[in-house]
Amino acid sequence: MEKKIERRGRIAENDTLIEVYTQEFKEHTGETFTWEWDKTKFPNGPLSVEIKDPQWAQYDKKEKQLIELLAKYEVKKGERKPRITKADKEAIELLDYEINEIFYSFYPEDRPKVRKKRVTKTK
Repeated sequence: MEKKIERRGRIAENDTLIEVYTQEFKEHTGETFTWEWDKTKFPNGPLSVEIKDPQWAQYDKKEKQLIELLAKYEVKKGERKPRITKADKEAIELLDYEINEIFYSFYPEDRPKVRKKRVTKTK
């Protein structure tokens, strides 16, 4: 393979611009950031940024399962609302509970307060 040589012995530079590429950054905490660029569609910044945090992996997995389950019962235009089966209803409730528990384990101060019924004295 012979490189193209210009005048005065200089090697020809590759001047073609890279229009579509992906960058991946890794933090010391284990987080990975994936930036996808396409300069032909959007010249000012990345098209998308995906953040993967290992401590939230279980949360993301359960949330994806819940979204897929709810999408099965989405109302389509011009059709009747599909009935949710008992097994799927229990699965939705369980996934919702597990998602909330994972979230509130990271942010316990955001957990809703439990309101107790007010006790009144009777004579």
